[in-house]
Amino acid sequence: MPSFSLLSLMGRQMHYRPNSGFAKFAIVAQLTFMGTVLGLWSPMAAPAAAQALLEEQVEFQPQQDTYTFTGEAGDAVIIEMVSEEFDTFITLMNPAGEILEQNDDYNGTPQATIVMELPETGEYTLLAGSFYGQLGGTYQVTVKPATDYQLVYDRALELMQSEDYGEAAEAYTAAIVLRADDPNAYLGKADALLRQQALILGETFRGPNDLPAEIRSEIVVNYEKAAQLYTATGEEEFAQLIREQAEFVRSGQAPER
Repeated sequence: MPSFSLLSLMGRQMHYRPNSGFAKFAIVAQLTFMGTVLGLWSPMAAPAAAQALLEEQVEFQPQQDTYTFTGEAGDAVIIEMVSEEFDTFITLMNPAGEILEQNDDYNGTPQATIVMELPETGEYTLLAGSFYGQLGGTYQVTVKPATDYQLVYDRALELMQSEDYGEAAEAYTAAIVLRADDPNAYLGKADALLRQQALILGETFRGPNDLPAEIRSEIVVNYEKAAQLYTATGEEEFAQLIREQAEFVRSGQAPER
């Protein structure tokens, strides 16, 4: 299949950026550097070996804070670690001290989040730290019951990561039924539908004009709904960017900049 991320056919890439429970996104230029292909890189002779003045082999242990909470088997929880100062990283361990799950970038953001059903009853341990091991920094960590929407939305993200785009589109649809006011589900569904068609069409997929009419229309509808929701919350800049994406899919013509 062609190599592209969401609407990189326009030379752009969309990232979802949840913030305080309501997501935003940014569109950034997609740049690829191919120095070796362009002949801009050439091997250099290795310097002569020098005697080390100091040589020690140690294991660096990044700073982590430890928290515990008691849970029942089957409890659905959402664990969030949010900071404006560093890239958060959380580890969840079961009552036996075994790692259940780790996360540092949830849905393409630097905020760590774990959504899951606890497998057993007992005391769970949560390790809160930084992905890069920085020392210090203010953060907030919470453990609370997960809503049905959060569980379904998290499932959709997992399906996207496993490239099961058809199932992901269905999961996003289910999430929309549970919560129709979150633009992320609409954006995610549009992405899943687009990627699914890329897999189906393979190398023949060159742009929106190659999409089946029904799928093309559905992608546009989801973009427009997301834009409408952003406008309703005062996020007009984001709404306008999404409307441009919708117009690109509808017309096949990238907007002029």
